[in-house]
Amino acid sequence: MPTIEETVNAGVQAQADIDKYLTKAYLASQRLASITEDGVELGMVTKAIAAKQIIAEARAIPGLVAKAANAAADLHAKQTKICQDAGVDVIPPSSVGGVSILGGGDR
Repeated sequence: MPTIEETVNAGVQAQADIDKYLTKAYLASQRLASITEDGVELGMVTKAIAAKQIIAEARAIPGLVAKAANAAADLHAKQTKICQDAGVDVIPPSSVGGVSILGGGDR
């Protein structure tokens, strides 16, 4: 059975991995939306409604990834509070979602 510290460290790593891979997924999904638009402009989808649908589907994916990232952030906040209350919190991250955090303060 892992110790509390090992569990906290495993949770920190899991949250970091989620942040890393959702950031990559978000950026890739933005690229895919642009590529989809290019394909429509190149005539790969010739029916107007079908083109509208495929573009809308591709544009929706970044939002779905962002929604997953928000769910992970909400869970992270709850888990951080649990760790703080138990006296086993670790230092806050220096970047989130691929963006550096330069300010201080709490999470």
